[in-house]
Amino acid sequence: MDAKGKYTRLVQNVKENIDRNAALKKRIENRNQHQSKNKDLWQKVNLDTLVEKFAPNSVPEINDSGKIIFHTPGSNVQLVAEATIGCVRIERLDISGQRRYLDLDGVLRNNITINGKTRGRTKEEYELATHFRIMKLEEMGKE
Repeated sequence: MDAKGKYTRLVQNVKENIDRNAALKKRIENRNQHQSKNKDLWQKVNLDTLVEKFAPNSVPEINDSGKIIFHTPGSNVQLVAEATIGCVRIERLDISGQRRYLDLDGVLRNNITINGKTRGRTKEEYELATHFRIMKLEEMGKE
């Protein structure tokens, strides 16, 4: 089974079990509410391609906060996918703090250069550079 198929199966698992944990349900609802306002602006990605590049041969797992994690043992990078909103981020595990997410080229995007001047990205700019919308099967050419 490809990464998208595994992800889809785990999404169903999260959705089926979410009502059993009120605290988790509330946390996921809050995340979804926050993320839904920008989700149409996120670049779409093929999850199979992303897993192949950043977490090859990984076995996805659901973590305690209801996120689906693709991680190859020994790697310092993992993919963190939201089960209920359809987004994914590329996380560097060897960096502490909140700004440890990468762009599609595997580059930290904490700063931005405009007109030759470099400055830190705002929270919104950072999130747009590091959140990616997972393509649906039909967008990937699959049914």
